[in-house]
Amino acid sequence: MDAIKILGGGISGLTAAINLKKAGWDVEVHESKNYCGKNTKDFQFLENWTSEENVLEFLKRMNIEVNFYHKPIKKVQIFSPNFKQYEGYSGNPLMYLVKRGPQEKSIDQSLEEQALHQGVKFIYNTKLKKNEADIVAIGIKKPNIVTLGILFKLDMEDKAALILDNCLSPHYYSYFIVDEGVGEISCVSPFQEVKYIRKYLQETINRFEIIFRIKVEQTEEFSAVGSFDFLRKAKINHQYYIGEAAGFQDCFLGFGMVYAFKSGFLAAKGIIEKEDFDGLWNKEFLKQLLVAEKNRRLFNTLTNDHYEKIVKLLNSRNPLVRKLLGGNDLRLIMKKICNNSISFFLRYLIFH
Repeated sequence: MDAIKILGGGISGLTAAINLKKAGWDVEVHESKNYCGKNTKDFQFLENWTSEENVLEFLKRMNIEVNFYHKPIKKVQIFSPNFKQYEGYSGNPLMYLVKRGPQEKSIDQSLEEQALHQGVKFIYNTKLKKNEADIVAIGIKKPNIVTLGILFKLDMEDKAALILDNCLSPHYYSYFIVDEGVGEISCVSPFQEVKYIRKYLQETINRFEIIFRIKVEQTEEFSAVGSFDFLRKAKINHQYYIGEAAGFQDCFLGFGMVYAFKSGFLAAKGIIEKEDFDGLWNKEFLKQLLVAEKNRRLFNTLTNDHYEKIVKLLNSRNPLVRKLLGGNDLRLIMKKICNNSISFFLRYLIFH
């Protein structure tokens, strides 16, 4: 039996490799760099609101050891353009802060080590062409978004905050993270406005400096692009497309790591059990992708005035408003948004 060739050593490719090898298949991971995962260091959030089950338990069921850095986040501050604030709390972790890229205890390095431990063969600096791979886990379609951020030292309590402001991150959000003396500030923008991204980032830094009365110095920059146009058929002829290669991202609120894990696991399952891969991922998360796609289109119509109303609405104690939102627990609110259209929510904003 020939080895399964996986092109790309990111989250989705390594998840597929670990599961295939565990089932007794010979596996080769072909990676263009001399290490796996992202090529820049930063923090990201592994969302825990997409289902009832805790995402860490879900990873364990996918044969992933949770031995990477993961800090539970139960509180998030959301700021409007005019500095109005909502502090959202969750009884269970809303998400987990994880490290990405070439750094100790990152999710990328952990998966690479797990695959090596299983006996997966790695071919670094590969020359493998896309049409030669059995599983394609690298490359994106035309980018939709761009993220630019900085890391810096900061003596401040751990924190997670975001700003909704079209002057900083048009129709997306800017965010601020502090973890064990390291700060991160990032802004997200539509890719067609990439020429303005440095301006947006500097204005975002200025805003967070004012809000939290800090001074940002000695920064390390990172950037990334993404695509939200997912393939309707992710098995093309004999090839499986997973993760970013298939456009499996959350185009509305999340980072996309959950879909990377899921698609890698399901591709391996399709091969191992000879099941229909497209049927598997359609059942698992197609609805959520379509909901996010619809919500993204609606969110793109919002103005800064709407953001002011959103923060006001989030702070409301009105029982009917709380029922509309899904309660007082931020994880439940996010879960509701993840699985349902926000069209009714937006209509409420327009008329109130």
